[in-house]
Amino acid sequence: MADYDETNKGVAFTPFETQRLILQGKINDDGKEMKVVLVADQTRDGKKLIEVYEKVGVLFENDEKKSEKAPHYTGPLGLMRRLAAWRKTNEKNNKPYMTFSVSDKQAKDQQQSTVETMQPVGQALPNDNIPF
Repeated sequence: MADYDETNKGVAFTPFETQRLILQGKINDDGKEMKVVLVADQTRDGKKLIEVYEKVGVLFENDEKKSEKAPHYTGPLGLMRRLAAWRKTNEKNNKPYMTFSVSDKQAKDQQQSTVETMQPVGQALPNDNIPF
């Protein structure tokens, strides 16, 4: 069996029939505030439980999709990462699911400023202040 590298990837499926969202809110753990959702579920032997999930990111619909391969949704994952998601449908059972890709976040204005500050070799930068 082949080994697959699932680093910076993910997938989400339709919830199990036993799962249902019951509450949402916040938990403060020693000064750190977390947004959470509570999902009612049960173990394989039928014991009831409540799973607590913490918010890790947000996905916004990609309304500027320029190609078929572009993600359907994108958004921040923590402070320095980016999450992209694609809607898919299982061909066997026609159930929806999503696939994810995680990458480093780079702001559009950061990309532009990098290009603007690049200088040809041999030219000094304006207000050349070398700290050493």
